[in-house]
Amino acid sequence: MNEIRLTRVKSPITTLLLAVTLLGASAAPAPIYTPYPAAPTARDGRNDFNFAYGTWRTHYRILKDRLVGSHQWYRCHGTSVFRPFWGGGGNLEEGDMTCPNRSIGLMTIRLYDAQTHQWTLWWGTKKLGIPPPPQVGHFDANSVGDFYSYDTWKGTPVVVRYHWTKVNGNPHFEQGFSTDGGKSWEINWITDTERVSSLSRGAWNATAPGGDGHNGFDFLIGTWRTHSMQLRYPFSDSHDWFACDGTSSVRPFWGGSADIEDGDLHCPAQHIAAVTVRLYDPVTHKWSLYSGTQKRGLALPPQVGKFGAGGAGDFFGLDTFEGKPIVVRYRWAQHNGNPRFEEAFSADKGKAWQTVWTADYERVP
Repeated sequence: MNEIRLTRVKSPITTLLLAVTLLGASAAPAPIYTPYPAAPTARDGRNDFNFAYGTWRTHYRILKDRLVGSHQWYRCHGTSVFRPFWGGGGNLEEGDMTCPNRSIGLMTIRLYDAQTHQWTLWWGTKKLGIPPPPQVGHFDANSVGDFYSYDTWKGTPVVVRYHWTKVNGNPHFEQGFSTDGGKSWEINWITDTERVSSLSRGAWNATAPGGDGHNGFDFLIGTWRTHSMQLRYPFSDSHDWFACDGTSSVRPFWGGSADIEDGDLHCPAQHIAAVTVRLYDPVTHKWSLYSGTQKRGLALPPQVGKFGAGGAGDFFGLDTFEGKPIVVRYRWAQHNGNPRFEEAFSADKGKAWQTVWTADYERVP
């Protein structure tokens, strides 16, 4: 695992509802961040991360103090695995990192926009979840990838650059900060990789420690056909529903304390590629659910909640619908032995709920 930033800034605003998606609403007030205006490109880069697929031993050098002229580095080591989804239009990297005083579970989800030809990189950890801002950018014709964001470091505005190259045929990563708008850079993070067998020990076959709730989504692991119904006009007297059918694949990572679901939906007049990342917090015993689509990217912040004693899980967040604040609830349960999802809206702070989306799952042998 490579991309990492140790502090983030979060501020609340309301978010737009993803009207049609596999798990289609955001959670809690969304953080403000200014997207970096990536340089335009017409080059098709959907295969540019293919060289990183597989299992890796990772070697890190991290600058001890940033933006103070430090030349002291410390070393960490770990493992990492890259796996594609959406036919290569997205990928998930999960990993672990052991440093002198701590161990960290890391992940990055990368989504490719076929219209802009840009990649968006969302980094996260077990402790922080997936905080903004994302890095945005692309590879050039020489297989050099640069991805940028605006951020702050200890109160100082910075531009953050992720720099991906190949060294001896293996992925090589550097993170740099700039305080002068990109005229000069201080490199503060370097990762070198060494390909290893998937039969060796690493993040790809780790086992999560036991704990209350970390296996709540185990019933969803596998490959599925999905049958969805969506209410066309929420908060009205309409009973007009439309159907969407699709497929879904759910696989665990971090030893089972997280999972990723990628799939597609065929709805009237549109086809949607969707993804959801679910992360378990062993301290709060709650799950955070991040959803998005290939067209719109990842929606922040997540739905947050947990499973009850009866086996059903409720996950809540704040959003808006047609300019009005609402509460959104995701409910996961099992129906006749198969997963069932429901999304509901409330305009009165949870006193009454209107179901707007249902999805039934049928396992594919």
